[in-house]
Amino acid sequence: MSEPILTRDKHIKLAIALKTSQLKREELSSLTYEHVESALLGLKWSHHRPRCVYEAIDDIFKLSANEVVQYLSSQAVIVGSQMKLNEFNDLIGGGKE
Repeated sequence: MSEPILTRDKHIKLAIALKTSQLKREELSSLTYEHVESALLGLKWSHHRPRCVYEAIDDIFKLSANEVVQYLSSQAVIVGSQMKLNEFNDLIGGGKE
């Protein structure tokens, strides 16, 4: 299955929504649908695309909170490494007078 099909299939969307709700309820209260979808596309499905809907749904329900956090953390490091130092001023309180 190609990436657009993966993210547009109604069964897969429902499974991602259910997994997001489960993770929010159990471990990660600030998690969003987009976080889970991004982790699936970037972590689980970047090397092995599911061949059918049931494989994709199986991957979704096997996704752990640790995997989501690991993926999002690595993405934050990548984005942060590409930023210039002055772009961090708002985060560290610099530039305020």
